[in-house]
Amino acid sequence: MGFAQSETDALRYSQLMYGGTARFASMGGSFGALGGDFSSLGINPAGIAVYRSSEITITPALNFSRIETTYFNTPDEDTKYDFNMGNFGAVITFPTNRTDDNGGWQFINIGFGINRHNNFNERWIARGFNPNNSLMSSFLEQAIREGSVGQLDDFSTGLAWDTWLLGKDEDTGFFVDMPDGMVSQHRETNASGSIREFVLSLGANYGDKLYLGATFGFPSIRYKEENVFREADSEGLSDDFNQLTYVNSFETSGSGFNFKLGAIFRASDVVRLGAAFHTPTFYELRDKYRASMRSSMNFDDYKDFARSPEGRFDYELETPMKAIGSLGLVFGNIGMINVDYEYVDYSTMRLRSSNHLFTDENSIIRNTMTQQHVIRVGGEVRLDPVIFRAGYAHHSSPYVSGVNDGERNLLSAGFGIREGNYFLDFAYTYMFYNEDYILYDIGSGGPVANREFANSMFRATLGWRF
Repeated sequence: MGFAQSETDALRYSQLMYGGTARFASMGGSFGALGGDFSSLGINPAGIAVYRSSEITITPALNFSRIETTYFNTPDEDTKYDFNMGNFGAVITFPTNRTDDNGGWQFINIGFGINRHNNFNERWIARGFNPNNSLMSSFLEQAIREGSVGQLDDFSTGLAWDTWLLGKDEDTGFFVDMPDGMVSQHRETNASGSIREFVLSLGANYGDKLYLGATFGFPSIRYKEENVFREADSEGLSDDFNQLTYVNSFETSGSGFNFKLGAIFRASDVVRLGAAFHTPTFYELRDKYRASMRSSMNFDDYKDFARSPEGRFDYELETPMKAIGSLGLVFGNIGMINVDYEYVDYSTMRLRSSNHLFTDENSIIRNTMTQQHVIRVGGEVRLDPVIFRAGYAHHSSPYVSGVNDGERNLLSAGFGIREGNYFLDFAYTYMFYNEDYILYDIGSGGPVANREFANSMFRATLGWRF
């Protein structure tokens, strides 16, 4: 298999950064015990039962990502902008004949629409002087494992062989130039895409005390990434090697389904309690990938460029289930506060395929991933007709230990205006985290680039209630 699916890919599509309306975003995504917002259908489906009138919302968004890197003590940074549609949804309420007696079933509501999660749009650069190893050191180890020229991989070692970067001696076997490093390295990565989830929800309100809801989720994935890796003998230490450029790109697409069940209990006029359960999402995915290699050598009559065929691979991904508990405090017409706790165990992710066993990959997932604890806190204050909001979210690291951290924090703020049946909400969210990235595998590790992520998103939601 030329392109290997790994725990990194499984986590990328399993770890949701919830998106949706500006109101939801400005409160840090904390709505589990409150409801009454379309985005809550993807967190606690009981939120749909809180509605007492029908609603349509649409949310355009502008995203700005900045990634600062440090690689062998050399800093760099890059940015990327993108415009997207964060939400489009509708909720339709059906009052029963008992809406005035404060008993029995009050409303039966349905909702449907799309929320956009996981903005994958980013661009980053890592460059520096590596005194320890080279990309060809990694290819050499791989070629030795593959054993013979006929077994070389079409997307990596085979390209190195075709461009004379990898050679073989009858007595000593495979060899490369400059295996011990002392090379300048430069990698550029450009990624795009998102996870969009179509939700179909049903909820019911019993006596304005108990709110129940269920959501069928149908997420779809689109992810593209292109990596350009350049390596050069900047010190002029080799008689043969000058430089190489290795380009690989891949695209992942597919869809899945899940089920969410939730409840909200109004314990008093002030206190709300919420609980929700999400089944795993069962994805069917397809990867398309290709690679190319270009070399500059001090040889005559050699092939300096090689391209792989296009590769395709179909596989399945099972994400972890989730449990969410929430506490909400509603202070009449003054405002409200909500706290969500979310539990998810990423060691239960599984990759599957009829063409590949994924035994090693799933073993790595079990050994390197762990439980993640997510806390979301949000609130709003009403100064009619303007409503001010703020929120915070903390995601603990999904990794057991090692170079990857992955702990994420999110700050948010916004405001809204309510006039008659119309409302307009604005939100700003700022997510930041650090993560170490291994550029290529060699031995028990590889060269590490430290990446500092900062992602800003502006959202505006226009809504109509009727």
